[in-house]
Amino acid sequence: LSPKRFNGRRIEMNWNRLRQIYSQIPKSSCPPDCGECCGILFPSLAELRNIKDWLSKHNIEYKDFHMTVGLDCPYLSENKACAIYPVRPFLCRILGVSHDLPCPIGKCKPSKLLNHPQSSALYKAIYLHGKNKSRTEKHRRLVRELLRLEV
Repeated sequence: LSPKRFNGRRIEMNWNRLRQIYSQIPKSSCPPDCGECCGILFPSLAELRNIKDWLSKHNIEYKDFHMTVGLDCPYLSENKACAIYPVRPFLCRILGVSHDLPCPIGKCKPSKLLNHPQSSALYKAIYLHGKNKSRTEKHRRLVRELLRLEV
């Protein structure tokens, strides 16, 4: 794929590359319609583009992640189902399968638990991709702040 533009920025990572990275995340058997991990998200630009493309193809209205009131994900339904599950961002995929981000209710049963270096390497592959280091640093600060919140 040739690089695409999103909000005036060049996006070099494509969905196939994201899937390669995501394939390294262990599978987990979370309780259906749990929603305990669902909260504020900060998808990468490539993930955001893929989410918007997927929503458009499925005639679902885009809701800005950053304009959400409270700490709920705008794509979590009342019955705790994820409206963007096939294209959910990295943070949604890593919760419950990383030693750094364990399941908040202890019910997810991952095939294996990623250690910090493994989780960090996957994070960097997505969020440090490209040349926009200032946005990446801002994102890392926001994630660190969110992880300190007790919800």
